[in-house]
Amino acid sequence: MTRHNNGEMVTPEKEDINEMLELNYKIYPKEWHVSKEYVLSIMERNPFVYRVYKENKQVKGIHSLFPLPKTVYEQVLTGEISEKSLCEHIIDYKKPGDVYLYLISIIVDIHSQKAKEYTKHLLYDMVSQLHWIEKQDQNIKEIGAIAISKDGERILQRIGFSHSHSMKEEGISYPVFRSSKESILQAITL
Repeated sequence: MTRHNNGEMVTPEKEDINEMLELNYKIYPKEWHVSKEYVLSIMERNPFVYRVYKENKQVKGIHSLFPLPKTVYEQVLTGEISEKSLCEHIIDYKKPGDVYLYLISIIVDIHSQKAKEYTKHLLYDMVSQLHWIEKQDQNIKEIGAIAISKDGERILQRIGFSHSHSMKEEGISYPVFRSSKESILQAITL
């Protein structure tokens, strides 16, 4: 847990799921919504994929890095498989090895005057999380993301991602970004 004035970065518990989904539903289009059962099953498979920023005990931001095997990682970035089917493929950090991280979300309460501050907390925590993942004997090979908004594209480019290609989800084309751990660490810590 990392404390920031009235807030803190934490690994969420089951009781945080409803607030996480509330924030998700406010920000993401309906086709990208997931269920409570989905989030719960991901947390049961690997409780460290989600990180939340809480201010006054309320969820104000989320970032999530899904550790995947290379084949599944490539399939999600090309649209061959849906994010909604990733649960069974999430890697448990207990087994050392290569891992490909899919940055499934960076979400903040954009309706708050503190949205930029929340984003900053999430990004610095992501740096800490990348270091923590490597300390679990995971060799981070690459990090990928799909941008579903112009703001998402800007943030990804600002934090060291490069546009790779586009993929289609339910008939809509989305830009796909890739990065190395080193590029992200350099971009965020500068």
